[in-house]
Formats: sequence, structure tokens, C-alpha cells
Amino acid sequence: MVWLKNLGIDKDTGDIYVGSSDRRPERSQQVQVFPVRVWGEPFEAISGPEIDSFIISEYVFQEVSFDPVSQIRRGYVWRRMDSQPQNWGHPPRQDARLITFQYQGFLGLLGGKFPSQVMFTFGSQSNFTIGELVHFEPDAIGQELLTIKMRPQFGFLPRIREGVLSAEDQRRVESALDDVVQGFRSSPPASVIDRCRDALTVFLSIELNVTGKDLGYLIKKYDAVKDKRTVVANLGHTVARLHARGKPAETKFPPVSDRQAELAVGAVAEALVSLGWATWSQSAR
Repeated sequence: MVWLKNLGIDKDTGDIYVGSSDRRPERSQQVQVFPVRVWGEPFEAISGPEIDSFIISEYVFQEVSFDPVSQIRRGYVWRRMDSQPQNWGHPPRQDARLITFQYQGFLGLLGGKFPSQVMFTFGSQSNFTIGELVHFEPDAIGQELLTIKMRPQFGFLPRIREGVLSAEDQRRVESALDDVVQGFRSSPPASVIDRCRDALTVFLSIELNVTGKDLGYLIKKYDAVKDKRTVVANLGHTVARLHARGKPAETKFPPVSDRQAELAVGAVAEALVSLGWATWSQSAR
């Protein structure tokens, strides 16, 4: 059984307190707390939180740990109580005004239903990150510890190598990549795939010195020049097929998903490397 616990944020000092209904804490705690929103559909999560104020956030995430290598985040979710602010009567500030949150069970967040994929947005409308639920388990007092895999926001594309492209071609490549990045952060899967197709079209147009042709033509042309099916052509063909799946006419396939959008972005990244234009190393030479 979960003990009744509260998390309070001092409106005046920003100090954070964690306590129970019958025993208030005597000192603040050094914990990381973030505004969070929980989504049952990935395409909804990309719109981000609806607010820009931490204080009025309905839910907050208390971070217990974060591994920057694996991008795994662990912690608990708290729900803002109706009556705000509250006075806990704790030392050293007996009159402290606390924005008070109560522990929220995970299934309660989802309305009692567990969707196939659960997404989280951390932060505010103007600046947020996205994560996906990996696992949750009760701790010793019954609170559910959530394990969340963060979706990459930066560093998911390689670095363009210096001097391998003309200034104009590099501008075109960087513009196409910027569209991919912006789409990956803020657009639904079909739009991300569409931008990846456009980027690959730009890459092959530059490589073949051909203009005004679509990706399908460029793939065939590239194969003919190389006299064999290459990694770049295979990647282009994969993205072209994913793009076709996003069309309503191809009803025999399910709607394109977040996973397929990530595959398309990965194809763009690998095409850059395979063409010799980019590298994953820190030094882009």
C-alpha cells in the first residue's frame, strides 16, 4: 500500500519538500523536478505541453536518476492538488506557501487503460523533450518507479565533413537536414518520412549532378552508375517505400509509426556517411 505522500515547492524560494500527511519534513531536499505530461499516442506527444509555467503544471516528474549514455531516466510522477498554495507548517519557514503535489499511481495517469505506447513530454511548450515508457515497477512503499527512454533531440545526424562539398551544395544539404531535424522534433511520422525522402533526393541530385528528378529515378540512375545495388540506393528505396505507405491509397498497410520515422532518419544519416560527406566522429575532417 502506498503511504500518502506529498511533494511541495516553495513559491518564494523554490525549495522542494517531500513529506507525508502526518509528518512534515524539517528541511528541503535536493531533488530534480520537471513539468511533465503523459500521452497515450506518440503523434499527440509531439505537440508538447500546453503550458509554459512550471507552477500551473498539472503533473511533475521527480527525477531519481538519469544516464546520459543510455538516455534512461527514472523517477516518479506527482499530481497537483486542487487547493493551492498550501501551508505545511514546517520549520524553518512556518508560513511557507507550497505548491503541493500528491503521488499519482501510473495507471491513474492513463485513466485505468494501458495503451501500447506511452510517451512523456518534459518541460514547457516552448522548450520540451520527449521520452517513452520502458518499464514501471513498485518500490518498497508501493510507489511506481518509472523507467523512461528519452528520444534524441540533438546529435542524431552525423557531422558534415569539411571541404567535401561546394559551398552551394553544402548549403542545400544543410537546408535539407534542417528540415529533417525540425520535422523529427515537431512533426508526425508521415511528415518526418516525407522530409527524409526530400533530403535523400537532394543528396542523390548532387551526387549525380541531376536536377528536377524524383527519388525513384535517382535511385535507378545511381545504381546504373555504380553498376550494382549500393547501400545508398537501398536506403533511398526503403525511405521511398515508407513514404508510399503514408498515402491513404495503400490501405493494406497500417499507418506509419514513430519507429518507421526513426528508421527514415537513420537512413538519411547513413546515406551521408556512405556518400563520404559526413562522419560520426567529433572532428568533421
